[in-house]
Amino acid sequence: MSARPQIGIIVGSTRPVRVGRPVADGIASLIAADGAEPVMLDLAEVALPLLDEALPPASGVRTNAHSIAWAERIEALDGVVFVTPDYNSGYPAALKNAIDYLKQEWVGKPAAIVSYGWAGGAAAAAQLASVLGYIGLALDEEGVQMPFQQGDFDESMRLADPAAFVARSAEPLRALVGRIVAAASAELVDA
Repeated sequence: MSARPQIGIIVGSTRPVRVGRPVADGIASLIAADGAEPVMLDLAEVALPLLDEALPPASGVRTNAHSIAWAERIEALDGVVFVTPDYNSGYPAALKNAIDYLKQEWVGKPAAIVSYGWAGGAAAAAQLASVLGYIGLALDEEGVQMPFQQGDFDESMRLADPAAFVARSAEPLRALVGRIVAAASAELVDA
């Protein structure tokens, strides 16, 4: 592990036009400002196929190069922030797939959920929290929900001003990052 905690930011949406990456970029800046090392894990770039290992993730046995690489990336992290949209009152399949590839690599890691959507991503955050708690992450109870407002999108359905959207939640995001970095730093000291 590095001297500075490494905090992964998992971008859960893989859509070509998405809100998650600007949100994740804002979180990365806050993590760096808090003295930790942000590690961007954009699932659109990671491009994991649907879970294709013969044995269950809890076995720890992986035979595919992409599975091994994903496990190594997550194992190296000291904490994780999951950034998820709310799709039909749930979180995206790509995010569920990425989580389900692993088991032991997640256990005990400090983690938080940042969700977004017209209702702030509340339903997606609740579902994701249930799964993350089940697999054993040390989940921050508060998380951050980022609701859309009228005027956030232009006529092509892109965020009109991504920086302004992120700035509306700057204080809760800063507080969340502070908690995750502190928890990850404590884990480094205890290791």
